Amino acid sequence: MSAKGGIVESAVVSIQDQIAEARARIAELLLEIDYINLQENPRIEAEYATKIGYLENDLLKWQIAARRARRRYSLAQARANSGGVVAADEFEVQLDEELAEWNALLAKNVEVFLQAAERMAGLKQLSPAESRELVRLHRELIKRLHPDLHPGQSQEEARFFMVAQAAYELGDLEMLRALDVATEGMGADERPADLEEDEASAELELALAQERVVAQQLEELKRSNPYALKEKLEDGAWVVRRTSGLKRQIEEQKAAAQAYDERFNSLVGRK
Repeated sequence: MSAKGGIVESAVVSIQDQIAEARARIAELLLEIDYINLQENPRIEAEYATKIGYLENDLLKWQIAARRARRRYSLAQARANSGGVVAADEFEVQLDEELAEWNALLAKNVEVFLQAAERMAGLKQLSPAESRELVRLHRELIKRLHPDLHPGQSQEEARFFMVAQAAYELGDLEMLRALDVATEGMGADERPADLEEDEASAELELALAQERVVAQQLEELKRSNPYALKEKLEDGAWVVRRTSGLKRQIEEQKAAAQAYDERFNSLVGRK
């Protein structure tokens, strides 16, 4: 081998080392994204639902009740002002139609609350040692199977990856153990023997560009909800202020609904 050839080969090896390092950093970024999406965010959503969300839903329920009572009284008063007779239940269908979107929003919010509660109730409780093993196995499976690290993966590898993600989200350690054995040898990082220096440089640029994209995705994920709520939920004073404010608003809406109901009942002659 000539001296020039040896220098070129050494340069290629150096670039390939840099590619391997970039891919390792990408894998770490992907692991953190998965941890937030599959572990942290579901936990934060469930914690928010049980600390704050249930009160927000209750407030919305009473806002709808107050709005309905106010609108019903307004319709009845207009009828009475024109000399008409007001029947106690004649506006109910109209009010159902007018408030359909509000009631649909409430139903959607309640469903979100239930899903968060069910997800947390269904999670398997792991010991600290089992939790560490869960993370270790997921890390290994990410390196073997993540499509961002292995864009040319087979359909079988893609299916294994989806199962691994689902198992990690549920804390299913037994499944991850089985997948670790079943996927052993997949995703091997082999260096092309005949890679030219310019080809290696181009591959390095692609890896670095991918790293920048994934890093940006991680930062955006951390800035958005539910992850952005993490610090607030850990702040006991904030939780107290928020829940106290919601409870006060709920009582205000209850009082408003009751007041308009009393006016309506007086108008139609109810006691």
